[in-house]
Amino acid sequence: MPETVSGESSANVSAFETQEPTHRVLLVADEVFRGSDLADELAAHGTDRGSIGVFVISPAMTHSLIDQELGNVDQTVIEASDRLETILAELRKVGISARGEVGDADPMVAIGDGVREFEPDQIMVVTHVDSEREYAEKNLWDRLGTDFHAPVTQLKVPHPAGEGGIPAVESVEHFSAHQRTEEEIQTETRNFPPLKKMDIAGILIGFIGTVALGMVAVAVGTEDGGGNLSGSAAIVLLIAMGAFLINVAHIVGLLFFESVRYSGIWQKFMARLSIGITTIGLAVSLVLWLA
Repeated sequence: MPETVSGESSANVSAFETQEPTHRVLLVADEVFRGSDLADELAAHGTDRGSIGVFVISPAMTHSLIDQELGNVDQTVIEASDRLETILAELRKVGISARGEVGDADPMVAIGDGVREFEPDQIMVVTHVDSEREYAEKNLWDRLGTDFHAPVTQLKVPHPAGEGGIPAVESVEHFSAHQRTEEEIQTETRNFPPLKKMDIAGILIGFIGTVALGMVAVAVGTEDGGGNLSGSAAIVLLIAMGAFLINVAHIVGLLFFESVRYSGIWQKFMARLSIGITTIGLAVSLVLWLA
């Protein structure tokens, strides 16, 4: 990860440098916000700002689906760094001790990195209001309540109204802390990653369809009986071989995506690729065989 930035001044020495904070807060922010809003939220739950240490992660999140999926983050890393400096300054103004760094473009990955590095007592996430939500923030809140066990607070803010503006928090949501369930323990310890229903359907259809394509290819190839491969048989054979290669790539891709908990556009693409290609290939092969 990039070098850590401290948020302290001579008048407010960081708690990270003087003593271990009694309450550790991981703050992952996709947007700037007023430090007073965070202080008010902490005070509302009886947390003394003088006893906390805040570790801020500013995700290098992109503004479009294509850039997010392709990892085009050169410009957004600069934006995230500027956002981090603004957030640290806002926290410093209200007496909250903090340090931070620029994080991954995927907010879930950024939060996971912060949890491993900082071991927080509480997770706070600053996202955009629903009407202004970025692509990477889709389904973020639902996953926060299941993937992490510390209490989670989400602060929703709009985009800044003008240059240098600091938006106020418009709404707040909470997930209480929870222990690992038996299902989560089994998922963490199993050697095979969990698969969604669409993933399982794709694998089954891909396997059965590839076998069927192979049988059609054999049937078409033996119709002539002269030992020569007809044009139709050659096409069916190429379709069967192509479907086999695609289905192998599909299964490997799905297992990889599920093992790293990736659920973006490429996971959805792979989940549907096998079903579409195999079904179309089988239909074309049957037409060539029966024609």
